[in-house]
Amino acid sequence: MATTAVTLALTSPAASAEPALTLAKPTGDRPVGTTALHLEDTARADPWVPSVPYRELMVSLFYPAASATGPKKQFMSEAEAKAVFDEAGIEGIPPSVLTTVHTDAVVDARPAGRGLPAVVLSPGFKRPRAELTSLSEDLASHGYLVVLVDHTYENVATTFPDGRVTGCAACGSYSTEFWQKLQRGRAKDVSFVLDSLTRSKWAPLLDASRIGMAGHSVGGTSTVNAMVTDARIKAGIDLDGTQSDPLLASGLDRPFLFFGRQSLYAPGTGVESKSWEDDWNQLKGWKRWLTAAGMVHPSFTDIGLVGEQLGIDFGATTPAVRGQAITAAYVRAFFDQHLRGRPQPLLDQPSARYPEVAVARTSTPYLPAPTGDRPVGSAAVYLKDTSRPDPWVPSVPYRELMVSLFYPAASAEGPKTPYLTPEESAALLRGSGLDVPPDTLAGTVTNSVDGARPAGRGLPLIVLSPGYTKPRATLSALAEDLASHGYAVALIGHTYENAGQSFPGGRFAGCASCELPHDEAFWQKLEQGRAVDVSFVLNSLTRSKWAPLIDRSRIGMAGHSIGGASTLPAMVADSRIKAGMNIDGTTHVPLTGLSRPFMFLGHQLGETACVPGDPTWERDWAQLTGWRRWAGVRGAQHASFTDVGLFGDEFGVGYGAKTTALRTQEITRTYVTAFFDQHLRGEPRPVLDRPGYPKITFCH
Repeated sequence: MATTAVTLALTSPAASAEPALTLAKPTGDRPVGTTALHLEDTARADPWVPSVPYRELMVSLFYPAASATGPKKQFMSEAEAKAVFDEAGIEGIPPSVLTTVHTDAVVDARPAGRGLPAVVLSPGFKRPRAELTSLSEDLASHGYLVVLVDHTYENVATTFPDGRVTGCAACGSYSTEFWQKLQRGRAKDVSFVLDSLTRSKWAPLLDASRIGMAGHSVGGTSTVNAMVTDARIKAGIDLDGTQSDPLLASGLDRPFLFFGRQSLYAPGTGVESKSWEDDWNQLKGWKRWLTAAGMVHPSFTDIGLVGEQLGIDFGATTPAVRGQAITAAYVRAFFDQHLRGRPQPLLDQPSARYPEVAVARTSTPYLPAPTGDRPVGSAAVYLKDTSRPDPWVPSVPYRELMVSLFYPAASAEGPKTPYLTPEESAALLRGSGLDVPPDTLAGTVTNSVDGARPAGRGLPLIVLSPGYTKPRATLSALAEDLASHGYAVALIGHTYENAGQSFPGGRFAGCASCELPHDEAFWQKLEQGRAVDVSFVLNSLTRSKWAPLIDRSRIGMAGHSIGGASTLPAMVADSRIKAGMNIDGTTHVPLTGLSRPFMFLGHQLGETACVPGDPTWERDWAQLTGWRRWAGVRGAQHASFTDVGLFGDEFGVGYGAKTTALRTQEITRTYVTAFFDQHLRGEPRPVLDRPGYPKITFCH
């Protein structure tokens, strides 16, 4: 294993005593108090110095205080500061500067409150507990009891009340067995500390049913060990720590968050991220894997914050004060959600407030935020075509469809649109091989407001048609984005052509067409049937209460896979559709001519762009006599253009793509919006004239 401790820096400028060094200011509204505890565990010898017949620990408590008045906590003792500088090889800066760092916690202040949720914090290897002071103060200012543990002989210096200072007896050579011993020992330390607190005068301050733990570096990896051995710890966080003691198959069913630097912990980057991948697969409860761009190992701690003020360059491109703010925000949100039961949207999907943070993996899928400036609303519309029987179940004397309408909304406030029903989720996941609850996709985090009041009238309308066996919801990310740019979007669920579709009243229709032979005649029937579905939907919407929302002279259509292939027959059959796009769909009904604008957008089939090209596209290309484009996306796969690809990446399931689904979704949104902006709104889009992304190649 790569050592989880890092040196500070070997080069540093001469320091001046001014201005004073400061920690991050707590963001909560409560004053913070602190006290130091000296604890002895006489039930075991020290694991690093066996001649010491007990384990002694120093612990700092941080808590909401009755007053902000009083002496402030010293950041480090003189001995601790000197040991930190000596270990890092820093010269030219007097270690005493670390003894004068400004903190906000009042020493021995009277606590305010009882029964507080508690968070145990464990620092990195070789680091005094002081490195997590800012995080501790911030949590306490928001009403948490924070238990910051110094693991004796595992850091360069621990100062005890009688003036003794212990060094790093554990320092030396580092094997996998060493790190496993250290992690398991820290788990014992934490359980002992919790036992001691709950039996001490501090017990009334603590709600023993709401305890969490987080740590930096090996303190983070030890959180897993502590949670496995101590069920009192309800939720845990690993901050930038590589795991050496993998979770066993029995796993862990309590909430857990991995949060690390992007350069080392983005999936697929190396040994470090592989250690998270292995544990990720054993986490059975709520889980997230986040990475932060521009941050380095010290960025999550006060070492990074104070070091940067001293002029020490750790190699971070994200400023230390920003790194500390990011760390505090996500740690606090995690514990607010899992110890206090307060849902935190920050944990659901990437946040515009923290663009540095990426969601690498999640147990709760989400759709990327729309890129337009308008709130998005949605409504589910049930339609029945009594003029024809269902093409797949002829005993049903009508064709019934579900349509999701997306549109610019008057407000972003309100309940979000349900993505799928539990039954639809189970049908889509069946046979996927994913080890997730069948209703997982029903909890997908969307961005549109269910039933929101529309904003605007006479909007251009885009009809979207999904791929075969896929419910209409799998194009929701694209639909929400279009609506955020001022389009009305009709997303059609083609009954009996997808894994399953729910109707009002609870009825559920499965995939009747899936039982039939899938020969060429089948696909032609499906494409032509979808064209009929689309015309019926247009007739219905333009004669309904939704008619004022739509400008019937500006209608376009796009689809994915067979939905994209069906766009051509729909345009041939219905002249109201002024422009169309086929997103990665092989066509089966040969085109006999079309003069309206059309675009093919697909994944690159071979090693060389556009070679080979889809022969059905080549055939139809020759019949397009109006504006036309053919673009390929390098590194994408079929699922990459839809929410299915997004979920694959979020769950960590490979599907052959080399370009992330999030990137492909960005490209898809850009080109779909640009195409309709140009051809329905008359607004020229240069991205249609030349490739706007390195991944894009124009084939014709």
